[in-house]
Amino acid sequence: MRLKLVLALLALGMIPVTFTSCGDDTPDKGFELISYLDGNYTPTDDACHLSATINGKEVSEKASVTFHTKDLQTGNMVLKNFFEGYASLEIEEFTLIQETEGESVRFTFTGTQRVDETLQFSYSGYVVYGKLYIEFNIQ
Repeated sequence: MRLKLVLALLALGMIPVTFTSCGDDTPDKGFELISYLDGNYTPTDDACHLSATINGKEVSEKASVTFHTKDLQTGNMVLKNFFEGYASLEIEEFTLIQETEGESVRFTFTGTQRVDETLQFSYSGYVVYGKLYIEFNIQ
């Protein structure tokens, strides 16, 4: 009987449910963390793990990505310590595509970014709860 009452209250929205994001830090750009995918991902953090390569080589352990999505349809990333000579780069408003595999849901993305005359790259990857995977190819 109690279980039915709790389920009914959940369905009616009378019991607040909070989703926590991957990271507790507010990103540098002032994003409000509202998605469970939001957070600061690093190669050394098991809770918010970043796995990234540039032209097939793993990025430095100092690299980090602040990932944010407000609607699970578009995303924004701030890359820190990825490319030599660039302390921080932002990739804005890329499309997220939801893919379901069994019970697992991941959000994939691809794109290209031209920073200036000396740096242009393509990227592809995906994010799932607690893990961010990205491959960069400098052109």
